[in-house]
Amino acid sequence: MEAAEETVDVLRQRLHDLRSRLRSIRDERAGIIEELKSLRQKRREMIDRVRSMREEARELIERRREIWREIDEIKRQKEEALSNYRKARETAEEWKRKYDDVVSEVGVPERVLRRRIAALERRIETQSLSIDVERELVMRIGHLEAQLQSLVAAKEFRRKYIEAMAEAERWRFFVRDANERIKERRSQLRELSGQISSIMKELDSTRAEIDKLTEEIAEKNKKVDEMKAEMDVIFKQIQEVRQKMKEIYSVETETVREAEERIRKRLAEEAREKYRAGEKLSFEELKALMETGGLGAAEGSAESSRSEA
Repeated sequence: MEAAEETVDVLRQRLHDLRSRLRSIRDERAGIIEELKSLRQKRREMIDRVRSMREEARELIERRREIWREIDEIKRQKEEALSNYRKARETAEEWKRKYDDVVSEVGVPERVLRRRIAALERRIETQSLSIDVERELVMRIGHLEAQLQSLVAAKEFRRKYIEAMAEAERWRFFVRDANERIKERRSQLRELSGQISSIMKELDSTRAEIDKLTEEIAEKNKKVDEMKAEMDVIFKQIQEVRQKMKEIYSVETETVREAEERIRKRLAEEAREKYRAGEKLSFEELKALMETGGLGAAEGSAESSRSEA
């Protein structure tokens, strides 16, 4: 009995230790699960940030493509303007060359020609000239008028030259404006490239942090699973200890019951002997005799003894 009690005490201590260990692991595991919740939330936020940065980067890259397309279009327009500028300059130079040829050929300014013609005409009108002299003067006037007509016609060359130069200047201004627009857009490209580069660096850094968090989460998940497995083992051990204690208690109860039954039978036997002898029975002896069903047998034996007497 003492050995059984000692075993029960050992099992009870074992059960206490197992429960303490189970609580300790459960509490530690609950703490790790809370950490996992926090880490997963942080990772979700970082993943959302990565999505946002990727979308921002895509928009910036698309804007950069648009600017490149704008630059290509401006360059095309610039080349077209340069071509028109060269054509206008060539046209202007051609009209200027024609004008210069006439002026060079005449060699006398228009006002001088007009003054000479007027002087010759006054001479014819005011002087008495021979036919030969007058004919010569008329011929000279005709020559001068022909030169004057050439200079008058040359004015149209000069007008067209000025118009062509004006057109060339307009195209030159367009080219200069195109250069400014290209310069402005190249500046925008540098700014966009800087923003994209900054986002890409942040993306790389954030992805590295996400990978680190994922690794940490995986380790903690593994730890949680291991602790759950250990808790299952401990719980099984607790069940086994409980079963052993139950078995011990069952054996002890049966032993006590058997001992009580033996005592009750012995007491009942003693009570029957006393009853036969006509001795007074105690309450416990009477109870034991009744519980064992020995009271009727005792009465029969006593009656038989009295008949024989």
